[in-house]
Amino acid sequence: MSLILYWGYEFMVKIAICEDDKFYIEKEKQLIESFFEKKDINYALYLFKSGVELLKDYRINYDIIFLDISMDEMNGLEVANLLRKKGINACIVFLTACAEYSMEGYKVDAHRYLLKNAEDIEDALYECLSSALDKMQIRENRIDFDVQGGVLTISPSKIVYAESKAHRVVLYVLENTGYLKEYYMYDRLDHVQEKLESFGFMRIHQSYLINKEYMKSVCRYNTELIPGITLAVSKKYYKELEDYYIRMRGEF
Repeated sequence: MSLILYWGYEFMVKIAICEDDKFYIEKEKQLIESFFEKKDINYALYLFKSGVELLKDYRINYDIIFLDISMDEMNGLEVANLLRKKGINACIVFLTACAEYSMEGYKVDAHRYLLKNAEDIEDALYECLSSALDKMQIRENRIDFDVQGGVLTISPSKIVYAESKAHRVVLYVLENTGYLKEYYMYDRLDHVQEKLESFGFMRIHQSYLINKEYMKSVCRYNTELIPGITLAVSKKYYKELEDYYIRMRGEF
């Protein structure tokens, strides 16, 4: 796996390209980069040479996944089936040199099916990305919190973790600058957990509730979220967190 571009930790579009042909992976990369730079949208782009490599990557929470169908070891349709079985809800886009598998692609709820050698591949890929972004915007949720100083309306994806501290709850929110901003409110962490659990948050300690999307590692009763943020995990929650982390990394 190789990372092409990563602009901070603010909300961005996370894209994976899984392609074993050097010519096409470079072509797809250039078209995707051009699209996002023209739109001035932050994005992270990851390249994979095989479906096996993609499935083992712990950053499996991609927004858009471009899959070549004809690959060695495991073809794109097999990869897509395993992604869906893992509960991955990303927009899956198939790219291939022939159209014979098009109906199979829609069995895994493919967002688009693009022909690599089509003359209008650039227009088709741009339309595909625009449509995927529209779909993501519909999915993006916002939630209200009564914090000190007013009401905070925010997407749960921007909250890295919440902490119970001196009879208050602190929300640690990732700003567009890449820095964490603290918001204080008079509430119980149990109540905040009820509010955020359906958005991918997990309790790891009496004092901590984390956004699983930011989890980078789990080891020896600690978890690292983003650089500089390592939190203790209590024995009560450690096994559940460790099991989730292993599943997330794709280690069957």
